[in-house]
Amino acid sequence: MSRSPRIVLTRERERNRPWAERLSSAGHDVCELPLVNFTTLEPPEDYEVTGFDWIMFTSPQGVRAFHGAGLAPGSAKIVTLGPGTAAALKEFGWKDELGLRCRDGVELAQAFLATVAGPGRVLLPGPARRLSEPRASLMTGGFDVRELPLYVTGPVDAADLPAEPCGPDEIVFFCSPSTVKAFAGAWDDRPRSVAIGRTTAEAAAKAGFPVTAADKPDLESMVLAAGLGPLPVTSLPESES
Repeated sequence: MSRSPRIVLTRERERNRPWAERLSSAGHDVCELPLVNFTTLEPPEDYEVTGFDWIMFTSPQGVRAFHGAGLAPGSAKIVTLGPGTAAALKEFGWKDELGLRCRDGVELAQAFLATVAGPGRVLLPGPARRLSEPRASLMTGGFDVRELPLYVTGPVDAADLPAEPCGPDEIVFFCSPSTVKAFAGAWDDRPRSVAIGRTTAEAAAKAGFPVTAADKPDLESMVLAAGLGPLPVTSLPESES
């Protein structure tokens, strides 16, 4: 019987841990290799959320940074990328109004526009640098969109990384283009990988990684994409990038 590959988790340290625990409990060999860190930014002074109809969160980190900045949704409705981000809302007593489950910003914008009629105002809290979606599609659909940078994603210091990232029987899980960029910048190796969605898969393929994209933005789908699933049913919430 061939040995199952060890799964290498590349997200930020605190976000790797619950995935590592679930994978280990299911009998998988896991390596935690955090490649990115988050640095919180201060919002503009006296930033006013009032007046927005919707707040769209695309990651759990965006939710936590929004709350950490002392902001609250007020009367605005909230929509998220998927169940992991929706679970982060519950930490602060907030709720996702639509319950969408999307792989990336493109799908999120499409699903939102198919459900909510414009015009309206949408706030996008999140990283200082982000892709054009879902902003571009929302604006085309008649929404006034404002981005609110609340954190910066940066690579882990090179001194904290191992000399060799992976062995021959390991598969890397990428959950954002930032983790792909950090890996490619640190090592020449291009091991087999699984991406949490199409945007990350495109970044991995462009960087030279053999990559398979998960069908949904959650851990179980990534394991299935790696040919290792299914995972046992659990009540633990999944988390997107």
